[in-house]
Order: sequence, then structure tokens, then C-alpha cells
Amino acid sequence: MEPNTNERRFGILHLPEDSIWRGILRRVALALGLLLAVTVLLWFDRGGLRDNAHPGDPISFGDVFYFTVVSLATVGYGDIAPVSDGARLINSLLLTPVRIIVWILFLGTAYELTVVRMKLREEYRMRQLRERLDQHVILCGYGVKGRAIVDEMLAHGHKRRDIVVIDPVEAAVNAASEAGLTALHGDASSEALLRAAAIEKAAYVIVAPNRDDACVLICLTVRALAPEVQMIASAREEENIKLIYGAGADLVVAPSVSGGRLMAAAVHQQAVAIFLQDLLSIGQGMGVAERIVQPSEEGSLASNLPDLAGKPILGLMRGRRRYTFDQLASFRLLPGDAIVYLTSGNGAAPVTTDG
Repeated sequence: MEPNTNERRFGILHLPEDSIWRGILRRVALALGLLLAVTVLLWFDRGGLRDNAHPGDPISFGDVFYFTVVSLATVGYGDIAPVSDGARLINSLLLTPVRIIVWILFLGTAYELTVVRMKLREEYRMRQLRERLDQHVILCGYGVKGRAIVDEMLAHGHKRRDIVVIDPVEAAVNAASEAGLTALHGDASSEALLRAAAIEKAAYVIVAPNRDDACVLICLTVRALAPEVQMIASAREEENIKLIYGAGADLVVAPSVSGGRLMAAAVHQQAVAIFLQDLLSIGQGMGVAERIVQPSEEGSLASNLPDLAGKPILGLMRGRRRYTFDQLASFRLLPGDAIVYLTSGNGAAPVTTDG
């Protein structure tokens, strides 16, 4: 699916660096200090200067300051010129290196002012992003799992503009940006980066880094910043699932463990692995969907809901408790129950929500 070019507004975003105004002020202060020091030195040797524009007039402090400025700026109008050996020696041996230092300071300041402009632009883009985002999904990690997660979300109707990717790898961030997603470059365990992604307004956070220790750290940071956000995390090792749950994840998925069990099932069962893989494939064969029970349906049986007629029901979730299909024969529904059932066709039935 090609990204909508109208939604690719932000590209790759970086957190603005710390203020560099202090460095610029130091450069300006150093340049002014050198200018003043040279002026004072030349003032004591003002007898070696001649004002060709006003012959016979004594050299004032303003004249010395003016001569210093035009000399350091390499303008040199010639109206005031050094005439004594001492003044010319000072101009040759002192003003020349000072002139080079001042120009280096000016060039460095010009560069930092350019950086400031870029920083202000990045801050403006960040403010725009935070104002736009609401009930979005933050995806921490855009590797193989992250790309598969985005494909599945897009297949279920999520908009690219509502998915924010955070990844520390520049190539992954570039790929996310090219896919039309909002991409933030950096460590997803950074509080500043998560706040930049409007974590407090997010609906879901999906944590899918390449290491379980990074997953735990991200989960702890997310839960500290947004206690109510729904957080789904991945685990590489089965033994780390409990740790990730303990870090605050609402659901932990172990793709490598599930994949291993699926491959093992294919050894001694001919059809089970094929059907399970079909359920996990996007846009083909069977699919799994859920249906949220509405307040008007309280007390009904799942089998009596008209839109579920003829659809195989796998089970029901009430809060964190799971009920399988064989427990639902006389099970009375409550608002908010999630009924899980099989679908056919594109396998990407939309999730029904309250309202």
C-alpha cells in the first residue's frame, strides 16, 4: 500500500538540542574583548597614527577605535594610517593574528546562527506534531516486527498519520519516513522523546525493539509517563515475558516462541499449522476479529447477536479474564465484553468499539 503523499508532512524528526545561545554569546563577548584590548593598546601608541582626513587634529579615542574596527574588518579606508615604526609593527604582528581570530569567531557564530534557525524550525515542527496527534499509536522499533505491525495496522484501517515510529537506527527511521509515517530518531526509553510523541495523548504504545532488556526499560518509562495508555510489547525469550509484564505491559507477545511452536506443530500435524498461518496472513483466507458488546445488548447470549450469526465464536474476554467457546452456551453478556470470532474473506475485519 503506497503512502498518501498528503500525509507526509513531518518526515524525520529529531529532538532539538540544548540551547546554543550561550556559545554564541561567548563568541561575541570574545570578539568584543579582543576589539577593546587592541583599541586600548593602540591608544597608548596613538602618536604613531595619522589622520589624513583631518591633518593636524589630535587622535581621539574614537579615532583609535574606528581605526581598530576598519583594520580588523580588513576594510582599511586609509583616512587613518600607522606612520611610525612601532604602530606599523603592532599592525603587522598583532592586528593580523587578531584579525584572523575575529574572522574565525564570526564564521563560527554564523554557523551557529544557522543551527539556531534549524533548531527553531525543528521546535516548530515538534509543536505542530504534538498539536495534531491524539489517540494515536506509538511504535517503538521499526525492524522486521515493526514493519509487520504497521502492515497489519494499515490493513485494519489505521491511518499512517496516526502512527508515530521511534527508532534509534537512522536507516530504520528513514524507512519509516519513506513509508509515510511520522518518524522520530532516538531512544524510545527517553522521556523527552516520548513526550515529543505526545505519549500522554496516545491510545496505544507498541514496544518492539530488538532486545528484551531495551523492551523492559521502554515499558517502565512509558508506564511512568502514561499510566493509563494501553501498552503491547514483544519478547524474544519466553523467560522474559514475566519481566515485561512486571514493567507495565498490558499484553506481551513472543513472536519467536509462537513461531517455533507453529513450526513444531507442522511436524506432527498436517493441517493445523497451515490454518494457523492462514489466520496470521494479511489480506487472504481466514481472519480473526473481535466484537465489543454494547450496553443495549446486556444479558444477551453471544450466539443470539444477529451480526454474529453463522460465524464461529472462539471465545470472550471480560477485563483480563478469558472464556473459551465451550463456556459461552449460557453465558450472559455485559457491556464492554470482547467477543472473538472467525471471519472469512480479507481477514482484516474492523474492530467494533463502543459508540
